[in-house]
Amino acid sequence: MITETQEAFLQELSENLGVVSKALSKLKLTREEYNNWLKNQEFKRRVEEVNELSIDYVENKLLTQIQKGDLSAIQFYLKTKGKKRGY
Repeated sequence: MITETQEAFLQELSENLGVVSKALSKLKLTREEYNNWLKNQEFKRRVEEVNELSIDYVENKLLTQIQKGDLSAIQFYLKTKGKKRGY
């Protein structure tokens, strides 16, 4: 079960692209509280979901830069996603 405070935290976490310290600070919570909450499997799953959505968001921004012809974005993409092809 997720508490109201945990729901509020998850909302803040989402709005801050998964940056835990920002969400904790906004709600005046401690890292210790957060770490204890991670023992709850449902809460942990929801945090992981937020992190995956954050990665999707950033990947989309990277692809936007690639479409604009940003050479450093292209190189970064190839170095990370193109390793199998020798980049």
